[in-house]
Amino acid sequence: MSACPNCGKVHPGACAAAAQPVGAAQAFLPSGPDGEPHLGQILQGRYEVLSVLGQGGMGTVYMAQDKRLNGRSCVVKQLRDDFYREEDRRKAQAFFQREMNVLSELRHPNIVQIIDFFVEQGEYYLVMEYVQGSNLYAMVVQERQGQPLPERTVIDWVQQVCEVLHYLHTQHPPVIYRDLKPSNIMIDLNNTLKLIDFGIAREYDDKGDHTQVISGGYSPPEQYWGGLDPRSDIYSLGATMHFLLTGKEPEALHVCSPRSINPEVSEKVDALVQRATAQNFNERFQSVEELMEALIHTDYVEAPTSPRSYIGEIVTGVVILSLAVIIFLVEPLLQADTTRNGDATKSVSSSADYVENPLNGAAAAARQQPQIAAGANRTRLAIEITDEKDLTDPEGLSRNYVH
Repeated sequence: MSACPNCGKVHPGACAAAAQPVGAAQAFLPSGPDGEPHLGQILQGRYEVLSVLGQGGMGTVYMAQDKRLNGRSCVVKQLRDDFYREEDRRKAQAFFQREMNVLSELRHPNIVQIIDFFVEQGEYYLVMEYVQGSNLYAMVVQERQGQPLPERTVIDWVQQVCEVLHYLHTQHPPVIYRDLKPSNIMIDLNNTLKLIDFGIAREYDDKGDHTQVISGGYSPPEQYWGGLDPRSDIYSLGATMHFLLTGKEPEALHVCSPRSINPEVSEKVDALVQRATAQNFNERFQSVEELMEALIHTDYVEAPTSPRSYIGEIVTGVVILSLAVIIFLVEPLLQADTTRNGDATKSVSSSADYVENPLNGAAAAARQQPQIAAGANRTRLAIEITDEKDLTDPEGLSRNYVH
């Protein structure tokens, strides 16, 4: 690696000035005119900038080493400062400080750890742990050349994301991530997932937040006008699943159906993604726990081909048949009793109506049952009657990772 001594940036070709290697013992260099640190610059007398990792809407991310801790690798994020309006600059600084405040209060193995936060020469910096691995966007686009990931791998990683979101949403007050997308999900060398970039995460305020920060295709409709709640993260997770299962970016403000692009996606997972990305948040999974249940219990959609669903149907048939037999036996007895009692006909009839009407309603349900129990409705009926504790995946969600 080489760096220009004038601008401090890595150039793909020769620069006007001779390039020099970036070494650990390189002297402190002042920031350039654009405010960006030179490669080799030491910030706070501690963090040596080694290379540029990437650049996003909120700032530039650098690879660095902590000279106080035996050169331990870390990531330094610098807030961008090329705003045209002072109002935009202040807003960006508020976002940046919010990221620091949110991360400093969170302790979870799947959330990137914050190490330090400081302001130097008017520039804002955030220091975080270095996650050696790849983000999911780069994994699909670069490493797999746009080919989708196996469904089992996606399910396993999404379960990890659900655990993080559950942790965030159960804080007091809840924390909404608000920017869940493949590029913000890292997978380290141990196949452990890490959420990064909490720049627009915020504590939930039921009065509404009118700050509009959008990631096209991954932001739910309500985010366009600033109205968010924890179900908004569920939408973004569903859109992320669509990308991982298809290799295609989700279309903004549309229900995602990965199976329509990749026929290898199961009907169960396709239905799950469609529900997660419903445009009306009342039609989505109402909590991360509910989404996790749908991921774990294959019977939610695949019950028609599972023995467990047929057990449920047998139980349903026995119950309905028993009700029909009771109706057949009780109704003649009630009519005979009414005839024998003469003057008590009205009162007995009234009592008979009280008994007959619910049973007749059950009989009507029995007559309609073959239609109700068809297709997806049959699946839901089987689930409702079968003890949910027994709805487990007999094969288990094996960890099938792709490097």
